Amino acid sequence: MAKNEVTICKTFSFDSAHQLVNHKGKCANLHGHTYKLEVKLKMQPNMESNSTDEGFVIDFSDLKKIIKDEIIDKFDHAFIAQGNEPAYEAVRSSGTKICVLGFRTTVENLALFICWRLMEVDLPVYSIRLWETPTGWAEVLSEDVPKNGPYFLT
Repeated sequence: MAKNEVTICKTFSFDSAHQLVNHKGKCANLHGHTYKLEVKLKMQPNMESNSTDEGFVIDFSDLKKIIKDEIIDKFDHAFIAQGNEPAYEAVRSSGTKICVLGFRTTVENLALFICWRLMEVDLPVYSIRLWETPTGWAEVLSEDVPKNGPYFLT
């Protein structure tokens, strides 16, 4: 750990549906989850004396706004889709909110994407943990995400 670095974490939740094409189990069906997103940031707190941000890695209200704008507003109460799902056309024609990502929407891929997206907006991301169920999650360390994006974006 670098000198005086601090890790902070903020938790969010959103509800989304998805469908995993050619999956051998129940996830081949259109279904939904209440996702829990843990965003961990790590860096040295602002040491600028008399700054309103002195002592902060980031103000939690600023972090909340970024996560809302970049992730929650897009994913919450949406069908998150690769774009090739059997249910896609029916969902689209119903007027339901859709977030087409162009990749298989497993919890692992979503965690990779979210980590990369937050790094793209210059957050000092340490890790992302995305809970798909109360007992199952995927975690991504920012150091494991290539700067040009996860494998499915390149």
